[in-house]
Amino acid sequence: MTLLTTADHWRGSGTSFAKIARGLSERGHRVALVVSSNALAAEYARLGIPARQLSLARTGAREVFALRAVAREHATDVIIVDKPRDLRLAAMVSMLRPLCIVIRYNRVGTPRPARFVDRWTARCASAVLYQSDYIRVKALNNLPMLGELTSFVIPNGFDAAAIAANAGPRAAWRAAHGVSEDELVVVSAGFAEAQKRFDLSIDALSLLAARGIVATFVYCGDGPCRAALEARAHAGGVKSLWLGLQSPSNTLTTIAAADVLVHPSPVEIFGNVLAESMALGTPIIAMRAGGNPEMLGDDGASSILVDEGSAESFANAIAELLANPLRRCALAAAARERLASVLPLSRMIDEYDAMLQQITAAPSSLA
Repeated sequence: MTLLTTADHWRGSGTSFAKIARGLSERGHRVALVVSSNALAAEYARLGIPARQLSLARTGAREVFALRAVAREHATDVIIVDKPRDLRLAAMVSMLRPLCIVIRYNRVGTPRPARFVDRWTARCASAVLYQSDYIRVKALNNLPMLGELTSFVIPNGFDAAAIAANAGPRAAWRAAHGVSEDELVVVSAGFAEAQKRFDLSIDALSLLAARGIVATFVYCGDGPCRAALEARAHAGGVKSLWLGLQSPSNTLTTIAAADVLVHPSPVEIFGNVLAESMALGTPIIAMRAGGNPEMLGDDGASSILVDEGSAESFANAIAELLANPLRRCALAAAARERLASVLPLSRMIDEYDAMLQQITAAPSSLA
């Protein structure tokens, strides 16, 4: 089988495909991992996961034949894709050699009308895989014909012990960044785009500062809205630390060093940063939207889920946790237990393995 992603950054698809490739290889599958970005290729090399880097900026004949060559070399019968460009490439390759295409649906944000190429490529697929029920419903609303395909809902799985082992010491991080051990730190991490609503994190801390509750805001990540977010923090009098894109281990260390993680995104499919916080024992405040309740549980035992997307609501939740260390500890312990019992990596690999066996034994669902 082949895993194909043209994602530019490590977070998200890159992280997930690393786990899938390694897990399925350990189960005896012959896995080819194909990437296009230098960042992903470098990180897979660091992890010792074999990956083929191809130039896939376009979907022309050169790219199609390069991908076909990999498929032939590895005797690929199944290809899993998660970007529209990946799907188009796989569909074109499938015209040259038989392939079962699995769409790992990974679109967020505002749906757009399906183009002809979306409809044609969807009809070339054998199955569609969703990481949460939230994104399954969203996908079917956007492209109803996906309902005719065999479908699977397989949440991401995580190795809590491995995540924790990759984080550095809290005290060392604080010392390196000039943050005292008793200073309250609130962290947000992710791609800085408008729909992720990181402005709510900043505005909440600005409100808290006006109440006399002082905390340092730390942001891990980059994106088109980062400059505007920094300006917003400065204008709101928020003490902040902007780290930009971090290595995977540095991101984990930052999260582990924080007192609270605030994740206001209402469009997350199945956020890696939430799992990392669960594994590292950093209590979570998140929006009750997107795939967040499926990941964190909807009963309030392992996180605080905010119903209203307002800075005031997030400020109140942050103030509650900052003032109550015992509550923070209880949430962290419950979250760690949930990650280990409900979302273990072994379960995800079991379900991928079963999916592969099922789709290779059945014809495509679309005529």
